[in-house]
Amino acid sequence: MDFLCEHVVIRKKEGAYRFLKGAILAAWVVIPLLLVLISLAIGQAYPNLSFLRAAIFMMPLFVFLAAKIGPITAAYGDISYEYEIASGEMEFAKIYGDRFRKKWFCVKLADMEIIAPYSDTYADKADRGNYNRVYKAISSFDADNIYYGIWENENGDRCIAFFEMIPKSLKMARTYNRNTVSTNLRAAP
Repeated sequence: MDFLCEHVVIRKKEGAYRFLKGAILAAWVVIPLLLVLISLAIGQAYPNLSFLRAAIFMMPLFVFLAAKIGPITAAYGDISYEYEIASGEMEFAKIYGDRFRKKWFCVKLADMEIIAPYSDTYADKADRGNYNRVYKAISSFDADNIYYGIWENENGDRCIAFFEMIPKSLKMARTYNRNTVSTNLRAAP
């Protein structure tokens, strides 16, 4: 039996998310420009604040920061989700631009009320529930093999997580949680 399963899903560029990376890069140009223009306007309007007109000399610093830090922060515009099943625990992480990995949350498979496919007969249970926390670790709701798990965390919050199941993780989920609904998974294109 396998004791470890890892799976990474890249979030699809759809909706407002497709503009996120461009907006981050644009902010590195627009915000410093606005600061300089506002400083110039205030320095011109109020003679006792004329030192603010020297903000124009900060432009090389802003250009340097945008060139060095801009690409690093642009990584936050490309999100991937990773889940790992080991020793009966399912740990989720967000990966930003293939550079930064941040642990998101962790849940014991045995603590889940149900692990089921988000389709047809089982989608109703997920849609009708009242949840304090909703975690979406999927590429898109149009993706194949979307499953969800419902549980109550240590703070008493009802949680639901959506994730894309693969055969190995389905086998492990069935091993640790008997409330797992097993289906035939569609092959990835």
